[in-house]
Amino acid sequence: MVKPRDETKQATRNALISAAIHELGAYGLDVSLDAICARARRTRGAFYVHFADREALIVAVMQQVLGNFVSMLTTSNLELETSIRLFATAVRHKAPVVAGGAGLKFHQILDACSRSRALGDAYREVIASAKTSLAAAIERDQRAKRIRRDRDPQTLAQLMIVTVLGMLAVAELDLPIEIARIEQALLGLLA
Repeated sequence: MVKPRDETKQATRNALISAAIHELGAYGLDVSLDAICARARRTRGAFYVHFADREALIVAVMQQVLGNFVSMLTTSNLELETSIRLFATAVRHKAPVVAGGAGLKFHQILDACSRSRALGDAYREVIASAKTSLAAAIERDQRAKRIRRDRDPQTLAQLMIVTVLGMLAVAELDLPIEIARIEQALLGLLA
């Protein structure tokens, strides 16, 4: 059965993003587009149908990696307390989403942002969107009386973003920190 054109286009885009996550993670920002296309089993022509350039691909990678992670943590049926526990568990077990795994690592994202104003702007946009999602999750849990109502959702969201970014850096550097204590401190702010 032949796939409709839209499904085929989306499959190609997804294959290129997945290949980029792996290749960028394994070989860094200077990996060739040919290597990414080869891993995706797509041509450079197919690449340029979906992305204007390397930066556009890296933006799509950042949006997918970080966007999926934030969506998982702030989904409407998941309490914020559970999200914090899930993230702490992921850090403790060096899950690929926080430890880089075979994918794009946190320091590579920061390197990309320092090389390109457009990538930095895109990353800031992803983080701003994450902050908005977290603040909405906090407000939702406050209305449901699952967490304290006397805390400002925007401030808590910013604190959580900074904590998460710090934990990503710490996990990559394999620094000795007490994840359980940080988890308890975050949960204490909500109780």
